[in-house]
Amino acid sequence: MVTKDIYPIGQQSFEVLRSRGALYVDKTQFVWDIVNSSQYYFLARPRRFGKSLFLDTIRCFFEGRRELFNGLYIDSVDWEWEKYPVLKLDLNLERYNVADDLDNLLNFQFSKWEEIYGITNPETAYSVRFANIIATAHKRTGLPVVILVDEYDKPMVSNICDEEMLDYYRAKLASVYSNFKSSADHIRMVFLTGVSRFSKLSIFSDLNNIQDITFANAYADVCGISEAELHTNFKEGIMEMAESEGVSYEEMSLMLKNNYDGYKFARNGSDMYNPWSVLNALSQKEIQNFWNQTGLPTIIAEALKREHADLEELFDTYCTLSELQGYGLSEMNPKALLYQTGYITIKEYDKELKLYRVGIPNKEVERIIESSGLIG
Repeated sequence: MVTKDIYPIGQQSFEVLRSRGALYVDKTQFVWDIVNSSQYYFLARPRRFGKSLFLDTIRCFFEGRRELFNGLYIDSVDWEWEKYPVLKLDLNLERYNVADDLDNLLNFQFSKWEEIYGITNPETAYSVRFANIIATAHKRTGLPVVILVDEYDKPMVSNICDEEMLDYYRAKLASVYSNFKSSADHIRMVFLTGVSRFSKLSIFSDLNNIQDITFANAYADVCGISEAELHTNFKEGIMEMAESEGVSYEEMSLMLKNNYDGYKFARNGSDMYNPWSVLNALSQKEIQNFWNQTGLPTIIAEALKREHADLEELFDTYCTLSELQGYGLSEMNPKALLYQTGYITIKEYDKELKLYRVGIPNKEVERIIESSGLIG
């Protein structure tokens, strides 16, 4: 029998997940591909799709925690398993309702790193402090620094309807992120996750070699659960859920598919299940709206109303890749807003027209949108 504890619902720590024997869908081949391909990366995915866990997997890999990878793909590769200095900045920890939220978070995290690497009397400017941390970590360890930024755009996404606060956070973050280019000689890799590429944030213009893998076919399955992964890793749980509901394994599989599958992140990518919803459904042995039980977040609903969006028109429509990329939630069109936050997804790609057809992923999201009151 599968116990509830084995489903890592909301678990963002790779170390905790592996040490407790929780079920883990092996994504470490993607880690290996990334480690050997470039210096700078960006990945956008909707919330609760496993970005944070994937980033923490990279952290543990570069910290040389080989014991945590026992039996996984990456345990068999040719790697020295040295302990690199890893600077992981999690911007998902604050709500960013007031300007001081970001200052408090940065000061707390920078102070911890300065203590670790023996930095005394630090500068006051965050950009200079961060540059000193990066250089000192490299010097003290003899290995270049790995920088991981989780939800790099959270302060801006949280204020897409407040232009003044959005610009404030954008300027402050730009000063910190400028070190990715200026400190390149001290950096082994930078990996950022988020929801959108903000066009006015200099990181994307400064780093002309950044690899945006958001729409890359090779990384389409990096987050979420594919059909094959579902039945390989969760077969016993599906059987138990089917028994609880009094249906066959095949019928329960179809119910899970209709409610939680249907996300697609590249033209040749697989359909992906929402991992948050699948794990909750298997744990509770019932179909519910787990991804967002209260409907569309208020901030998204407000942004859509501001743009006078005709939502019903977006349920089955065509658009270009640039429309989906959006390049900044503050000035993006409604298609990009709904796509990047997970309420519509790629359905197919028309090679002749070079257009993507987008629509609602599954029944769970359809129910969420209907409950929001934005459509009839």
